[in-house]
Amino acid sequence: MPSNARGILTMLGRWVFRRVFRGVPTWIQVVGVLAILAYVGWYNFLRMPEGGSLRGHSYIDRPIYSYWVNDNWGGNLAAFGGGATCCWSLGGGSVEVVWILSMSKKQQEQGMEQERHSVTLPMPERSREDRYLHVHFLPKNRVELVWSPDFGSPLTDKLEQEYPRDG
Repeated sequence: MPSNARGILTMLGRWVFRRVFRGVPTWIQVVGVLAILAYVGWYNFLRMPEGGSLRGHSYIDRPIYSYWVNDNWGGNLAAFGGGATCCWSLGGGSVEVVWILSMSKKQQEQGMEQERHSVTLPMPERSREDRYLHVHFLPKNRVELVWSPDFGSPLTDKLEQEYPRDG
């Protein structure tokens, strides 16, 4: 932008600012600016984030064709597999997890059919650093949720001992 245009825009901005705030006392202007700065500070540094990634973990012998957490798609998971999707709005006090079990070719040949399940759980505790909501699919259509700041789940060691893979 040429310096003339920049100078004209600066003068126009000052003129508009003076016209708008001409009759407003200085102390009200200061309070207004402080209120705006306080809101921006709270919004960027103090409020709990609502977004995050979904990290799925399967401890079952059937593939998960698709799953959703509060209508946010989590992808699909191989039997005893894992995966991640990003970036979703995951706020609220409760979580509805919906999943569709698929089957391997062998399971299909044995006559198994696709199944749809859902469960509503309370949203787990979350800190400001947490970015990943880990969704653990367990035998008997159970689900456990936990937040973590990184890709690894704090429940992995416990659940791998409790639900060992059968090879």
